[in-house]
Amino acid sequence: MEEARALILEQGYEATTIEGIAAAAGLSGVTVHNYYGTKAGVLLAIVAESDRKLLEKMGAALSRDIDDLLELLLSFATIIRHHAVTNLNKPIWRQVVAATIVDPDSRFAKTYHELDHKLSMVLVREVERLQEAGRVSADISAIAVGKGLFHLQNTRFIQFVSLDDMTEEKADETLRRDVSALLHALPCRGSRGG
Repeated sequence: MEEARALILEQGYEATTIEGIAAAAGLSGVTVHNYYGTKAGVLLAIVAESDRKLLEKMGAALSRDIDDLLELLLSFATIIRHHAVTNLNKPIWRQVVAATIVDPDSRFAKTYHELDHKLSMVLVREVERLQEAGRVSADISAIAVGKGLFHLQNTRFIQFVSLDDMTEEKADETLRRDVSALLHALPCRGSRGG
């Protein structure tokens, strides 16, 4: 995976071949093809491994001092964005997103979606924590809120990687605006639970 990641970053996704990945890893092209299927399969495997590492550090990275739903989501989104662009660049992330859409039934796309589910459950648990602390209304579904917020930040992540000129600051500003508008439209009036 590390050899493939380095090669894709160096040459770009389009210029990288299964044979080139195999040569860099000291394997045959057939072996790489048999295990990953396609170049997109290799790419999704790189992302899946990266996301496993992200999951390991996510709990520790989210501050237990955050007692506001909006700030929780912004912190969560920042951790994900920073991790993502530290490991792969925006053009490669566009290929990742495309690969999960083009071949959603592939083994690696399913792994990618399972990891997304696990990441969304981190938010669900944090919403539950905020409910226990009285910061989010206990009358709402933590699963619906956590997963909904995850999907919103994921949509904004896709926008972030799709636009080369979008900065992390602009991504935060856009997500803040989205969530603020939603929270103010709800009867619970946001993360204060009342």
